[in-house]
Amino acid sequence: MAGRILIVDDLSLNRTVLRGKLMSACYHAITASGGRAALELARNEKPDLVLLDYHMPDMDGLAVCQALRADPVTRDIPVILFSATADHAHRLGALAAGADDFLAKPLDEAYLLGRIRSLLRSVAHRDEWRRHPNTALQAGLADPAGLFAPQPHLALLTGQPNTFAVWRSTVSAIWPEARLTAATVPDALRLDAQSQVPDLFILSPDALEHAGLHVIAELRSRAATRHAEICLILPPSDRANGAMALDLGAADVLTLPLDRAETRLRLEKVIAHKQLADAQRRTLERQLGLAAFDPLTGLHNRNHALMQLDRAITPDSDSFALLLIDLDHFKEINDRHGHNAGDDILQQVARRMQQDLRKSDILCRYGGEEFLLAMPNTDLATAREVAERLRARIGDAPFQLRNSDLRLRVTASIGVSVHRAPEHPLAGEMLNQLLEGSDRALLRAKHSGRNKVVTARATAVA
Repeated sequence: MAGRILIVDDLSLNRTVLRGKLMSACYHAITASGGRAALELARNEKPDLVLLDYHMPDMDGLAVCQALRADPVTRDIPVILFSATADHAHRLGALAAGADDFLAKPLDEAYLLGRIRSLLRSVAHRDEWRRHPNTALQAGLADPAGLFAPQPHLALLTGQPNTFAVWRSTVSAIWPEARLTAATVPDALRLDAQSQVPDLFILSPDALEHAGLHVIAELRSRAATRHAEICLILPPSDRANGAMALDLGAADVLTLPLDRAETRLRLEKVIAHKQLADAQRRTLERQLGLAAFDPLTGLHNRNHALMQLDRAITPDSDSFALLLIDLDHFKEINDRHGHNAGDDILQQVARRMQQDLRKSDILCRYGGEEFLLAMPNTDLATAREVAERLRARIGDAPFQLRNSDLRLRVTASIGVSVHRAPEHPLAGEMLNQLLEGSDRALLRAKHSGRNKVVTARATAVA
């Protein structure tokens, strides 16, 4: 569905002209002739964006914007305030009231549409999270932006290193608490460590003169910098480049001469948006982690390990070993010392086993007190050697329980099977046969006295 935009203006001609421009750009426009009507429409229609006149007889634009922000139903709808009066008080009042931007009449059509597109992209991204069936992924959207306390890292991009001092002085006065660094455009494009990437790049006019607007697209396309926000500083006459910059992915355009209070409000809005997006990504990563890892031991869980195993098997794999590791008499530990003690043992066993693995090995908690170790490109002799080393690492030293003087000795039985038939790809039913071979070998280790390594009788699946 095309973006729905609410136009609020007490003059019928202004509403008609704006509506025509938006419809020409394939937006769906709805209109209100005053502030109170606008609030009712916003609540009922939930538009994607509001274009709001500053001066109206029944309720001025500031009051409407504040009411929108105070209502949980409408507080996240982007608002662009506009007025024929564009002095400091009007601009600052609009941003302080919660508007996403303030534009002066007569409206520059290209810049207005660029700003609308930029804000609607943010709305679309936010709504993807809101519609997600996993409510944990929506958690970051529940808190008002005001709860963020930003101390951001800002990087000033200049055309020449010798111009940095001037811009540093300007930006330091605007946001003294911020961490400021300087870079030329080539320096920024060479960043590859996430820890070096700022929250926000601020492109100075001389940086744009040397590199052009395409630097915005370049920063957006690089893996290291694609999540950093971008603002640029332009003279007021350069609205065409401002519109293009917004379409390329800039978050805002700062107009010369920089007003300290207005610029600070604009930068705070950009940083608040960045922090919210970062929080959403972190939540997603945590949720993906929960889906892939066992929360107790930190190892891969069974399902994820088997998927990894599928990817690890390649046509040129000449051998592949599976070790099934089971802790002996583990039920007695839980029954005698409690499940907290059992959990402690499982965590320590996982840490001990991880010390002996290669990067290509796949270790997971297979279930209960069972672990599975998959070892690509491993022959039978090596697999047995590793299994004996793991058995010794688990059983030779007792485990010290947390918050207790108790030390428990735990042993492990291990079943080993190896695929050694490269002419038959290890997949599907053959992988199941290999797992069953390890399981049968493990049972034999249990039945023959435990604390042993036993190899599957058929070590080659053909």
